[in-house]
Amino acid sequence: MPVRKGQLREWVARHDIVLYLVLAYVISWSIWPLVLLNPESSPLVPFGPGLAAVLVAAVAGGRAGLLGLLRQLGKWRVNPVWYGVALGVPLAVPAAAFGVAVFAGASVPSWEPSDVLQVAGSLAATMVIVGIFEELGWRGFLLPRLQRRRSALAAALIVGSVWLPWHLPELVSDPDQRPLVPFAIYVVAQAVLLAWLYNSTQASLPVVILFHAAFNSFTKFFLSELQGSAYGAAWWALACLSAVLAVAVIGYAGSRNLVRGDARPVRA
Repeated sequence: MPVRKGQLREWVARHDIVLYLVLAYVISWSIWPLVLLNPESSPLVPFGPGLAAVLVAAVAGGRAGLLGLLRQLGKWRVNPVWYGVALGVPLAVPAAAFGVAVFAGASVPSWEPSDVLQVAGSLAATMVIVGIFEELGWRGFLLPRLQRRRSALAAALIVGSVWLPWHLPELVSDPDQRPLVPFAIYVVAQAVLLAWLYNSTQASLPVVILFHAAFNSFTKFFLSELQGSAYGAAWWALACLSAVLAVAVIGYAGSRNLVRGDARPVRA
């Protein structure tokens, strides 16, 4: 008996979270075996979470569901303070982690004025490659659906718990780039901070994307030339500072909504 379009849509809508996670992982990990042929190639498809979100939203909700997902990318009109947070925090935390590494014995590199342009270029590229491709899925699609029946903190921690193993191909291919334990702490803390930004701006993905991309870009800038114990110390500092910020946000905004005041978390 052929499956009707309406029945398929209803089935996908009932299982949207599971289907999204399966597709996000399958798409993202699909090129991992190619690393065996070319060790220098990327082991991860970065647009897996975003493409999975688009596919599931389109099938489950049709045109309206897809537009509802993509519309979040255009929600840039928010209080400018949030853009300050999205740039300031990702600059301050890696800089402080670098300071810890210097205190631990690392030498200070000789930065050039041209490095500013390099960081700006990295930020712009990361906003597309990492920000849009990942955040459209993790925060734009998954988080509001998890918040239907859970507290915002519980939903954020669940996102963090599936976001962390998604990085497995990169962690296996280059284990020295991201020390596992501090990276795990960092990712879960970031999931809380990003959920707070997402809910506080009522689903402004531009702010969330900027925060994510800026953290990646400034972390790469400050930590790229560190080696050995200094690199490990910087990563532990990065993880601990992120965790402290996450705890502070929970205390400030509350675990139920991760929003200060009477606002409610975003639910799909």
